[in-house]
Amino acid sequence: MKEILTAPVKSEEKSSLSVLGNLVKGQELQAQINKMVYESITESTEQAKQELKEYTDRSIEEIKKFIPLTDGEANRLKQAITSRAAVTTKSWLKHKFNNPEYGGKEFFSKKYGHIVRAFYSLTKHHFGAIKYTAILHSDFEEALGYANQLNYYSLPQNAKRITESQLVTLNKWEKIHKLPLTKPED
Repeated sequence: MKEILTAPVKSEEKSSLSVLGNLVKGQELQAQINKMVYESITESTEQAKQELKEYTDRSIEEIKKFIPLTDGEANRLKQAITSRAAVTTKSWLKHKFNNPEYGGKEFFSKKYGHIVRAFYSLTKHHFGAIKYTAILHSDFEEALGYANQLNYYSLPQNAKRITESQLVTLNKWEKIHKLPLTKPED
């Protein structure tokens, strides 16, 4: 009897289909594993990015605590202080002599310098700085607001008095204009 050769072919077909089926299942499993690995890496990457961003933000905030004013900010603060000092000098003259022009330009200039120094001193002490340019960059807006609110009533008593040098200048002006001489303050 002869053997039928078709049986092994069917078995080989089944075997090939079985291998192919197992291969497809293996690929599906590998695809799932690859997907899980990808998702895990993506999640880890996003988490690392978030942690790095938070660390960077915290570090920047810490660094900002030590950065002084930029040149532009220092200039704007200086302009605010000197502008307020000019207005306050006129106000001081009006309070003291009932005339914002009393004493002439030289006396105004000396008193203005006295008031500017007082305003710089008030500002730097308010912000705990050795000099106004050492005020922190992070405090700039507050410092600018502080400087813009300075006025006659902000002046310490020693800035409201007339110094000896100012008195000499004032008395010269008063003599020229034939006015009674201002007496030294006690």
